[in-house]
Amino acid sequence: MITEHPITTSVTKLTDEAAEHNARARAYALQHTVKTDNLIPATVSYQSRGRLLLVGPEDRIRRAASLLPAGVKPTLLVTESVHDAEAADLETIFDATASLAALTLREPSLTGYLGQFQLTGLNGQGERVNLAALCFPQQVTVGSEPRFDLVADLGRAPLFALERPPVGYLHLADDAGLAERLAELCALTGIFDKPRYFRLDPEACAFTARGVPGCSRCLDVCPTDALKPINGRIQIDPHLCQGFGSCATACPTGAIAYHQPDANTSGDYLLRLLKHYREAGGEAPQLLIAGENEREWVETELTRLPANWLPVWVEESASLGIESWFAALAYGASAVRIALGDDAPASVRALVERELASAAVLLAGAGLAADRIALFNGDAEMDKPISGQPAVALLDKPLKGDKRENLFVAFDALWQANEGRREPLVVPHGAPYGSVELKESDCTLCMGCVAVCPTRALHSVGYTPGLNFIEQDCIQCGMCEKACPEQAIVLAPRLQPVPEARRAVQSLKAEEAACCIRCGKPFAPASMIRRIQQKLAGHSHFQNEAAQRLLMCEECRVKDVFAALAADPAAQLKI
Repeated sequence: MITEHPITTSVTKLTDEAAEHNARARAYALQHTVKTDNLIPATVSYQSRGRLLLVGPEDRIRRAASLLPAGVKPTLLVTESVHDAEAADLETIFDATASLAALTLREPSLTGYLGQFQLTGLNGQGERVNLAALCFPQQVTVGSEPRFDLVADLGRAPLFALERPPVGYLHLADDAGLAERLAELCALTGIFDKPRYFRLDPEACAFTARGVPGCSRCLDVCPTDALKPINGRIQIDPHLCQGFGSCATACPTGAIAYHQPDANTSGDYLLRLLKHYREAGGEAPQLLIAGENEREWVETELTRLPANWLPVWVEESASLGIESWFAALAYGASAVRIALGDDAPASVRALVERELASAAVLLAGAGLAADRIALFNGDAEMDKPISGQPAVALLDKPLKGDKRENLFVAFDALWQANEGRREPLVVPHGAPYGSVELKESDCTLCMGCVAVCPTRALHSVGYTPGLNFIEQDCIQCGMCEKACPEQAIVLAPRLQPVPEARRAVQSLKAEEAACCIRCGKPFAPASMIRRIQQKLAGHSHFQNEAAQRLLMCEECRVKDVFAALAADPAAQLKI
């Protein structure tokens, strides 16, 4: 007969009791933590009249036309040779669609979205023409051109080479389930609304300044190609945007912010969720951030995991970035996991992995294990517990600052609580953290770097010639390095974990000011004026009284010139 050891029985009983406590606490927290999302969000509208364009080989587009729902009259555009000349139904589908004329254009180019598609191509004379204008000439008006509402692309290569093509476009690589997929596409007829997912602040954007190129992180991660640089500014087409949130997560300044909901509203929800869980007696809460696309998978995984796992449902998993992850730890989460399904766009997955690499560095700097924040893997979570000591709530109020401020407030709280490292941390390539190194002997204090710095990490001293720097504000956009005419600035990627050192105003260079010989106003670095005097020493226009103007401020210099001209009008000929 097998007997149970009393210690084993006791441990099992305690474990079961803890699991029951956590299960009750989770249920209480999820029930009592109400989301405060905007119930009437800003929306974007589409209007579709059902005008369908079928593009591809003639046999495939005619087969598709023969399977369309009743009443749908498509436009057929042949862009490739017949796909399968030996198909058994070839004669049947041509007979069934004999009333439909097929047009031919070479090198087709497709733009737009649901209700607003335009296709252009080369005709027989080599001219690029608008297909919709040819098909619907009666709808051409001044300042407006007809459009296609829906596009079914049956070509070998899709006309939209995007991870996520626009709404209203469907690439059909094969004929499997062709009728059903076409019926779903044709159902997109009428007026449709979707949320406007983002807020864009051009003044905070670090894309370019004064013609100097800077940050392009958002452009590199959008799976829908909704972002475009236009006249030196980032523009987002809300009709192309599908709300993945990767642009907002990648943006280091918060110029692009996710608004479905915004990060601070989400942070407030995280704080209240964890607070309610602890109040109900729950221990070691672990947050699992998941988008609606991952809901079915995550709900299944939650049935296998311990009851201290708290799901956080968001529109898209990537919409909550590193600042939200660290805020969750500071609010008392033991760990944070991000669920990404197998169908997540590759660009979004790559972005999240880069952000996790940065998070691992920050966690190490704060004295925490790297596995406190990671991608979710249900099997791995069952096999090993989270590293480190049980978490405590270090912040009892929601963070309400901007993206960067929230990140560092949360990081600093964790760093102080865990007595983190004091030496600078090596960050992954391209991470928006770092310092700058100044070759002081080459710097002329021209302030070209200050003029382009988007965050004022580099700024002037004031009336005294000098260059100051705040490391916490530097996003490593590189504009200062590119704008410096003397090549005196070099970027230094790193993260300074010590809060006081990171927030401190550093004097990179300071000089004696040249003061105006008339009014005494400081107007330039003294060394710059001396160099100008040396270079112009033999110049005929800077002799005698004119040479003294180099020692005057801009206002006194103008007054002196006009006083001299008033006394001797003929002197104008010498200017």
